[in-house]
Amino acid sequence: MDNPSSPRVWRRMASIVTIESPWVRLIAERWRDEHGADLDYWRVERVPSVIVMPIWRGRILLPHPQFRPGVGRLTLDLPGGRVPSEATPLEATPRILQRELGIAQESIVHIQPLNEQGWVINSSFSNQLLFGVIARIDDAADAEGPLLHRSIACTVEAVVALANELECLQCRAVLQEWALRNRGTGN
Repeated sequence: MDNPSSPRVWRRMASIVTIESPWVRLIAERWRDEHGADLDYWRVERVPSVIVMPIWRGRILLPHPQFRPGVGRLTLDLPGGRVPSEATPLEATPRILQRELGIAQESIVHIQPLNEQGWVINSSFSNQLLFGVIARIDDAADAEGPLLHRSIACTVEAVVALANELECLQCRAVLQEWALRNRGTGN
């Protein structure tokens, strides 16, 4: 009988095909599992992403809902995007806030990572790192431009309501991590 705590290591037998673009790589491989069965395994590797939670005057800022081809409709999300290979998640943050909310880099007073190494977003088909970032916007800045959809108070009730409204699991994870770290502080 196998020890249930012993590792069950698979071995890659062959690379079948790889299709690459600047943001994604599709890989087909043949693996041998711990029972000796050969399995063809397709997976997608994506460049890391960063989700930004902008806070201004004690409120979380949200861009307008965006169309998501994968779900075929508009969804409400926190600002976010891919991290270019020449940038870090913290370096990508000002560009994301400018693009999605019209917030100028000089209006950002503090950028704080929620995770330094990135969370692994992994399924049997997809691999990606996700970084969460909190961006504090200067209270004196004008953050109520045309790209702002709405803002949510940094209260437990409002954050719970927002979590129920967000469909993006990555956005929900960043919001939840921030909420857990800031229980009762309102920051």
